[in-house]
Amino acid sequence: MRQIFIFCLLLSAACLLISCGGPAERIKETAAITPTPSPTPAERDISGNFLITGSAANEMDPYTGSLSVVPKGDNYEFRWATTKGTRVGTGVQLGSTAAVSFAATGAGKGCGVVLYKIASDGSLDGRNVMWGEEKFGTENAVRVEGTGFVGKYMGTGTMADGKTYLGSLAIVKDGAGYDFSWLTDKPQVGFGIWKGSYAAVSFGGRQCSFALYDIQSNGSLEGNWGGQKQVTFGTETAKRQ
Repeated sequence: MRQIFIFCLLLSAACLLISCGGPAERIKETAAITPTPSPTPAERDISGNFLITGSAANEMDPYTGSLSVVPKGDNYEFRWATTKGTRVGTGVQLGSTAAVSFAATGAGKGCGVVLYKIASDGSLDGRNVMWGEEKFGTENAVRVEGTGFVGKYMGTGTMADGKTYLGSLAIVKDGAGYDFSWLTDKPQVGFGIWKGSYAAVSFGGRQCSFALYDIQSNGSLEGNWGGQKQVTFGTETAKRQ
């Protein structure tokens, strides 16, 4: 009689597990009904062909032409053919902006640009790219002195080749833009622009120029350009064809 009672008890437990599902089954059901977090939207592809109009500061020296943007590894290659000549550059994208380091054909070696996103606490989160390269590096800087954009920062970074660096960054107002001075194991100076939540800075020498573009909802580009030769900025509109 005792054996029959034990058998019935085990049979009841088995039925309960089948009707309710065992631990593995319940875990599977929970996973099935748990929503997957939405992925962060990817940065839109900005490659394409554009018709451009632009000018130097104060609408001086207007020009027209075409711009070709093609993927180059993790970056983009920019090629301008304008009434003022041809230029070749390498650009990097961050959010709704893109920054490009450019120079006359064959003259861009050693040029680079850093594109920063400015956080609400004033810290800088950036991507740096060298002319002609297919990968970008990163840089993060925390303000330790000053208010607004101007001030001193302590930062760390990684170049596209994986080499890391740390040091300080000083930003001071100069004309329509800003002078940047990095004090690391390889000191560097540059000239840049600040627009809203983004900033871009060109470095590498007076032969190096740069552009900072706002990416429009229709894929066109609205930007400013400059370099280390002057302390003013030109404008450029690139309409997608």
